[in-house]
Amino acid sequence: MLSLEDIAHHLTVNMTRGMNMNTIQTAKIEYGLAILLGITIETVLTVGVSALIGTVSYTLIMMLAALIVRFFTGGAHCSSFRRCVIFTVFSFVVLSMLAKLMASNVSFNQAIEIVIFPTIIGIVFQSVMKTGIGAKLVLMSDRLMQRMKI
Repeated sequence: MLSLEDIAHHLTVNMTRGMNMNTIQTAKIEYGLAILLGITIETVLTVGVSALIGTVSYTLIMMLAALIVRFFTGGAHCSSFRRCVIFTVFSFVVLSMLAKLMASNVSFNQAIEIVIFPTIIGIVFQSVMKTGIGAKLVLMSDRLMQRMKI
C-alpha cells in the first residue's frame, strides 16, 4: 500500500525532473505536497460524510475556524495519518451535528446560525486540542484505534 509520503515523493520526483534542485529544496517540496495531500484527503472525507448527514456548511466553517486557530497554536497529533483521518472525520462530523442542533434551537437569522455556532465550536475544539486535555483525548483515541488495528 502506498503511503502519503510515497505519493508525495513520487510527485516531487516527477515535478522536479530536469531541474537543478538540491536535496533540501526537493525535501521541502515533498514535505509540502505530503501536507497538502493529507489536508485534501481529510477535508474530502470529512465533507463527504457530513454531506450524507446534511451538515456540510457547518462542517466547512468549523474546519476553517479550527484550522486558523491550529495554524497559530499547533496541537496534538495522532501517530499515523490513517488514525488522524478517522479522528478528524469523527470529531468534525459529531461537532457539526452539535452545531446544527444548536442552530435549530434558536431563532436567529439562518445565515448567522450557520456561521456563528460552527465558528465558536471550531475555535473551542481546536483550543482544547492545544491543552493537556486535548493531548490526552488524542492519545486515548490513538491507542484505542491501535488496539482496533486501525
